[in-house]
Amino acid sequence: MKNANKKIKIAGFSWLFVIASVSCGKFETLNTDPNNITPANANANYLMAQILTSSATDYGNLGSGDMSGAIQHTAQDAWSSGYSNYQWDPKDWSGYYGRLRDDKLLLQLSEQNNWKFHQGVGLIMRAFNFGCIADLWGDAPYSKALNGDQGGSENTTPAFDTQEQIYDGVIADLKAALPLLEGTSSDFPEVLPASDVFYKGVPDNWRKLANTLLLRYYLRLSGKRDVQAEVEALAGKVFQSNDDDWAMSYPGVDQASSYQKNSKFNSPSNYNRNKMSATLVTKLAALKDPRIVIMAEPIITRTKVDASKFSDNTTLSKIVDGIRYINPPAALAAKDKQFDITTYTVDRPWGASANAIWNFYDTSAVYVGIPISYAGETYQYNLNGVGTQSTSNNDYVSYMRRDIYDNPSGKLLKARMASYAEVCFDFAEAAQKGWNVGRTAEDWYNRGIQASFDLWIKDYQEDVDDYDGCVKSYDDYIAQPLVKYDGTLQRIMEQKWIASWQASVEAWMDWRRTGYPQLTVGWASYRGQVPVRYAYYNTELQNNPTNSDAAIQRLQETNYSTVDGKNSSWAKFWLIQGTNEPW
Repeated sequence: MKNANKKIKIAGFSWLFVIASVSCGKFETLNTDPNNITPANANANYLMAQILTSSATDYGNLGSGDMSGAIQHTAQDAWSSGYSNYQWDPKDWSGYYGRLRDDKLLLQLSEQNNWKFHQGVGLIMRAFNFGCIADLWGDAPYSKALNGDQGGSENTTPAFDTQEQIYDGVIADLKAALPLLEGTSSDFPEVLPASDVFYKGVPDNWRKLANTLLLRYYLRLSGKRDVQAEVEALAGKVFQSNDDDWAMSYPGVDQASSYQKNSKFNSPSNYNRNKMSATLVTKLAALKDPRIVIMAEPIITRTKVDASKFSDNTTLSKIVDGIRYINPPAALAAKDKQFDITTYTVDRPWGASANAIWNFYDTSAVYVGIPISYAGETYQYNLNGVGTQSTSNNDYVSYMRRDIYDNPSGKLLKARMASYAEVCFDFAEAAQKGWNVGRTAEDWYNRGIQASFDLWIKDYQEDVDDYDGCVKSYDDYIAQPLVKYDGTLQRIMEQKWIASWQASVEAWMDWRRTGYPQLTVGWASYRGQVPVRYAYYNTELQNNPTNSDAAIQRLQETNYSTVDGKNSSWAKFWLIQGTNEPW
């Protein structure tokens, strides 16, 4: 593995808010040029801060970025082939392995000094980053990784451990971290609270996090193993409220430390190209879900279908008093059609010709989403004749809510890693299986919804009250027939998917193993289905061909991967082989 061959190098740490929050007496400890740090003089607190912030930034950007397209929370209407049409190229994992090299040094330094807090955090972060590699790619260098500086072919071109073996290692590391983190902050005076950007050096929070990640991975494995006893043993040891969430705020001082979709440190199209997905908007509308007002920007110009507004059958549309009217005969002649999420993939099935139906129009009063994998001309979606790919301006679809998401930082803008809502839905799934996790499936399900409402709506109740298309309270919401717990896994996973807004990685993982929520793709999809993994990057295939090929041969081809061969984003790895999921 090429990236495992490099000697350990400590990455620079640019998050100014950490340094700014350190007292004057401790500033000298951190006031060192990170580019000149060597393993011999590295500071464990500074190193830990780098590992935490870089892990959060990358994972947060993935969860509010590409995975938001994969799980169909959002869509892009410009340069969208990878985001909305799923033309996924092979992905490079060097960022993960670079961070793991830093983590290896952190563990070495903390063991030498008997700094148990740093050891515990180092084990959790090793588990998290190797877990991400296994989640995204499958088999990968693990037991022989990170040893390239020791020489020998077994270290410079390491074998790929199986996905199952890596998961076993992840679980072992999380368990090993727990006893190291017993005690209170006063038991770990060597910790600079500012270097722990998540929990300010409070060990009990890290213990709850380790158990929460154990719950995540046991559920991940539940389709392949009997993990009932392990899950039942975690009740009461995981996150207990939203205050425990594993999330990092964005300082917003430069592009690297800001929410990725803002336009302050990027071009305007960085925000403009991101619109709401029709998959999510349609579901939220059916559920009268008030979270839509936090997620989406109302359309600028409403659309209505009304033939009485026209004196002829050829004029397609016109705007009267700020409302755009559509002329049905003219729309039919132009092969335009009202959007219906249940039929649009039938009207234009995967691989259909580009001009089968030119466009859709949508008569939603306030919020309109873009269908996934609709076409290359999605910036013209909903009969938009003004916008171009270079501007992505569209008055007739919903952007992400501008006063929240077009900013470098904000109260709701965080790199979201794990949440109390996730814990509640995990336990709801376990209880639905008949496992004893302290509460009923319905109770855990309702608590997951409540946690999501508390997180997103708490400061925006006035906006919710002003929107006529939603219920106004949690109690009214869970009383609706389409929301009330019905005993099915599908309903649990559907609500967990909604609650994972801006933290979409875990929703994609859940969809792969359960098939929920049920996702469809449009005619322009690259392969006709949502991908299930990252393909191995070319440098790995070139530098470590024997071992990478052995891993590729363990992948299972599917009807969607045959064009690519086994190293495909549509080939199945061990976790979903034999499960008939997600397709």
